[in-house]
Amino acid sequence: MSNNSIYFFAEQEIDFAIWSTLADIIRNKKPDYRFELICSARDRSKDYDISHFLSFFDKIYEVDNVSYFKYGIWRRGLTFRTFLVAVRNNFLPAYRVLRELKKINFSPNSIAFINKGISTNQALFLRRVKFDPNVKSVLFLSPDCVKNNSNNNDYVYHPNRSAYINLHLYFFGTAPLDVFWIRTPDNIRTNYREFHFRRDPADYVFQPSYPMRYQEKKENQILIPLIKSNNELTEHEISTTVFIGQPHYWIGGFPRLTQEKFYFRLNQIISLVKEKHSSQRLLYKRHPGESDEIFTKIDTSGFEIESSVSSEALFFNDSSIATVYAFSSNSIQIAACLGIPSYYLYNLFDAGYLGVPQTIQRHWQSRWCSEVHPEMNIRSIDDWMNGKNDYEPQDMKGKIYRSTVRMLEEVGMI
Repeated sequence: MSNNSIYFFAEQEIDFAIWSTLADIIRNKKPDYRFELICSARDRSKDYDISHFLSFFDKIYEVDNVSYFKYGIWRRGLTFRTFLVAVRNNFLPAYRVLRELKKINFSPNSIAFINKGISTNQALFLRRVKFDPNVKSVLFLSPDCVKNNSNNNDYVYHPNRSAYINLHLYFFGTAPLDVFWIRTPDNIRTNYREFHFRRDPADYVFQPSYPMRYQEKKENQILIPLIKSNNELTEHEISTTVFIGQPHYWIGGFPRLTQEKFYFRLNQIISLVKEKHSSQRLLYKRHPGESDEIFTKIDTSGFEIESSVSSEALFFNDSSIATVYAFSSNSIQIAACLGIPSYYLYNLFDAGYLGVPQTIQRHWQSRWCSEVHPEMNIRSIDDWMNGKNDYEPQDMKGKIYRSTVRMLEEVGMI
C-alpha cells in the first residue's frame, strides 16, 4: 500500500501517549511518512502541558469539543425532554465540529487512527474518515471492557441510555452501541459501565490490552503501544513516589457512612505510603475530575501536588519516578508498562465492611489485575511493607513492537 500521511485523533490524555509511540514506531519503519494529529482537548484537561507528545507530529489541528456525556443528562435516557435538550445543546456544536473536520484535506490512500470511539468527538472523527474513500480508518477499542471475560450476569443493559447516545450516533457516528451498567442491589448508583458497538464502526477494529495484564493475547488482541526509551534515574537525583488521585465516582451513590469509612481507610494507607517511602520525594498526581470536595478529604500532607500534566506525560518526562500507587487506576498499568513498579491498593480495603457489592468486587478483580506481575495487586500490608510485593517490571518493548508491527501489516501499512 502506498500512502505518505498518517492521521491520529486525540481527545483523552492517554491518546497522546499512544499516538506518539505509534508514530515513532512507524517512523522507524517508514521515515518518509508524514504524521498529522487532530486533537480536541476536553474541558477538564485543556490546560495540560502536552508539548512532549506534540513534538512527534509534523502538523497539528485543533477542533472544538462537544460531548453528549456533559452534565450527565444521558443517564436519564432518551425521553421527550432529553431529546429536546440533545437537539438544542449538542446537535449544532456537533455539526460545527464536523464542518471543522471536513476542512482537513486527507491525503489519498492515507490511514486514520482513533482510540475507543465512544465520545461525541471520536464518533465525529470516525464519521469524517469512514466515508472518505481516500482514508482507511483504524479503531482501537477500549482495553477496559471486561464484561465478556467475566460474569455477564453482573451487567445490566440500559436501552434508554443506549437510545440517547444512539440518537447522536445516527447523525454523527458510524455504528450504534449498547450501554451496560454494573448490577448493584437497590440500584446503588455507580459509574462502572461499558460500551459495546453493535457492528464495526471502522474499517479495521482491534482489541488492545495493557501489556502487563495478560500472559497470552486473545484473538484480534494487540498490546497498547506505549514505549519509553529511557527509564534510568539521572545521577544524584532523588527518586519519586507518586500517588495517583482519583475522583472515586463509583462510591458517590453509597451511603455517607460508607464514604466516610472509605476515605478514612484511604488516608490510613496513604500514611503507610509516606512511611515506606519517607526518604523519597512524594508526589500526589491530582486527577482532572477530582473536585475540591473530594480532594480535601485526602491527607496530602508531605506531598507535592501535580495538576499541570497528565499522568502519562508525568511518567514519560520525570525519570525520577520509582514507584506509583493508586486505589484503582489505568495509570498503574501504564506506569508498569513504562518500567515503573506500580501497585493497586483496592485489595487493602475490606469490601464487606464497606458494603461493596460482589458485582463491583468482581469488576475490580477483572479490570485491575496483572497476570504478568501479580505482585502489582497488594493484598497484605505486612507483605507490602516488608518488601514482598517489590518487583522489577518486565521489559515489554520487544513484545509491544512486534504486536504493533503485526497490526500495521494487517492494515496494509508495511
